Amino acid sequence: MDQKRRALHWVIRVGSLRTYLDFASDVIGLRVLRHEEFDSGCEATCNGPYGGAWSKTMIGTGPEEVTFAMEITYNYGINGYSFGNDLQYLALAVPSAMRRAKALGYSVDEAKGIIHGPDNYNFRVCEPVPGRAEQFAAVGLRVSDLERSKAYWCGLLGMTELPVPPSLATDDPSALVSFGDGQVALQLIQVSDGQAVEHSESGGRIAFACESVPPIHEAVSAAGHTVLTPPLTLPTPGKADVVVTILADPDGYEICFVEDVAFYQLAEPLYDVVDWAARTARGGDGAPPPQHEEIEHGPLMDSAATVDELKAKMDAAGDRPVVLDFGASWCKKCKKIAPFMEEQAASFSQAKFILIDIAAAEDIAMEYDVSAVPRVLVYRGGEKVADYAGSTEADLRRLLSENVGGAAA
Repeated sequence: MDQKRRALHWVIRVGSLRTYLDFASDVIGLRVLRHEEFDSGCEATCNGPYGGAWSKTMIGTGPEEVTFAMEITYNYGINGYSFGNDLQYLALAVPSAMRRAKALGYSVDEAKGIIHGPDNYNFRVCEPVPGRAEQFAAVGLRVSDLERSKAYWCGLLGMTELPVPPSLATDDPSALVSFGDGQVALQLIQVSDGQAVEHSESGGRIAFACESVPPIHEAVSAAGHTVLTPPLTLPTPGKADVVVTILADPDGYEICFVEDVAFYQLAEPLYDVVDWAARTARGGDGAPPPQHEEIEHGPLMDSAATVDELKAKMDAAGDRPVVLDFGASWCKKCKKIAPFMEEQAASFSQAKFILIDIAAAEDIAMEYDVSAVPRVLVYRGGEKVADYAGSTEADLRRLLSENVGGAAA
């Protein structure tokens, strides 16, 4: 697993992109590097466990190949998140930020050098290091056992422990670990209040670039630690496909490793301008949500809007196989395969087909861990026997034939 690795970005979720970008620009001097809008959830759960429309905005001071960034994710229809106690702060060497924050009315703790930003995220102002261009210094994380965390991050992943500079000193025991002097570090802090690490809905993740993902995945798996997502190729139309794996440390912090060459091609800064009018039309950033259009379906396809309703219909199916067809009215592929799924409901009449519109039933999407559509799950006797993500008709027909039974004559 001995290869070059580099800290790329920290991911956060916000309830208003406009509010957050105003703060980032006016207080800590970050700009939009690239912005993308998506119709359905990320296969690698970049936007969290949400299956609906979302956006990703990378902000920083320069190209992601040489500087650290923040990935701002926004899920349409969600205007706020419960906040845990995990992320303590993001530390930046921007001394003027404290003055600007006070002038703009943000809450600050000057004694601790903390600026309280939107959505409960804190920023710690630290002293610049002479000759170091990178403004981000560290990501401060609460840990439950400092020695155990150091064993994971340094012993397993290969980070190096560095001296904690005076401007990042803490009252509680802490360790600064990094993949290289000059890179953005993780500051592991064993907070002495006795509370367990709580990630809640706002929990983010750290991303690192590496030369190759499989050796990291293999080493972590062999050590018996948690792998949330095995190596996965994420296609990006018109751009490079990237290979990622998602891990979790002993305290449940999500860690993304992505292969560097493809990522840096993908991450070329475009300095995009956010289309605020388009976001408003979609109900973004506090704007009224657009009127929901239900997915059209024929008489052979049932539907469910709540977890309780779905469970009741699955129970009522008895011994019949149940096919859950997850889609959304804004999903082009879902609309494309809708007539095909109607035909399959007629052909496989021994099964019960239930359509779930994740735009109207996000609680069902979360309950069944559906973060992207189209998605088809097959259940027998209450147990999941098949799972398919995609819209290839041949694959869907094979899935049904193998798990539902022969088509009715």
